Amino acid sequence: MQHPKLPQQTGMKTGQTHRNRSFLVKLSKKAKSVNLFYIISGVAQTVLGAIVTMVAILNLVQPIWLAAFLSLLGCVVTMLGVYQVYEVFNSRRSTQDLARDAIERAINDKN
Repeated sequence: MQHPKLPQQTGMKTGQTHRNRSFLVKLSKKAKSVNLFYIISGVAQTVLGAIVTMVAILNLVQPIWLAAFLSLLGCVVTMLGVYQVYEVFNSRRSTQDLARDAIERAINDKN
């Protein structure tokens, strides 16, 4: 019988499961503080842009100039979607960051 405090044998190291859980906890805390609509729209842009690019590259669109235009448009939309998701998760600052920055400013102003 295993000790209840020991992690189950899943093939992962103890620190690795803890890091994965802490990353997911941080991600979920950040996701709760932002509007879910922005996350969904960013993911939709990324997926749809990738689909349009794939359709254009597979020559499913016949005029070559239209395929080239759709490929370019799909790449731009994909990049904008990835950037939007990135900005959503990095635009929020925690209260600890604000407090640390305020302390740093106070120390720098005293010197």
